[in-house]
Amino acid sequence: MMILYLLTMSKNKKISNATELEYEGIKFRSKLEVYCYKRLKEEGLSFKYENYTYNLIPTFKYKFKLYEPYKKGKDWLFGEKNNIIKGLTYKPDFVNDEAGWIIECKGYPNDAFPLKWKLFKYLLTQLGVNYDLYLQKNQKHIDECIQLIKNKNAGTEGLLQN
Repeated sequence: MMILYLLTMSKNKKISNATELEYEGIKFRSKLEVYCYKRLKEEGLSFKYENYTYNLIPTFKYKFKLYEPYKKGKDWLFGEKNNIIKGLTYKPDFVNDEAGWIIECKGYPNDAFPLKWKLFKYLLTQLGVNYDLYLQKNQKHIDECIQLIKNKNAGTEGLLQN
């Protein structure tokens, strides 16, 4: 059984084509996140930004010999490696625990994101945690997402108003 861990914040520098910037004293990983932040504020929706880190796969020790390519300085070598396998974590962008929603802004996801997103959904399912998940690719998606959240709060769930 997977266990949920809340960890300290760590930096993920592997975001494709993202421009990090600071707004209202908060360091965002992309312009799309800033747009989402501004829109959520404009609509009066409460949220936490990158407040939680989920341990998708814990760090573990491989019990047998492990031979893999590894980088040492500028060179790639092949040989026996450390048997400690680093865990895999995920930090959602915007979370509202009370209303039960999570917004993830991913304009251009890196190659690791689809697997992390799948494992995150699996973890929430295994834990029986009920969150509506919104994966946003652009500003239009964010606007539609916010409308869906507002409609859900107003009791008109699932309806997009144009």
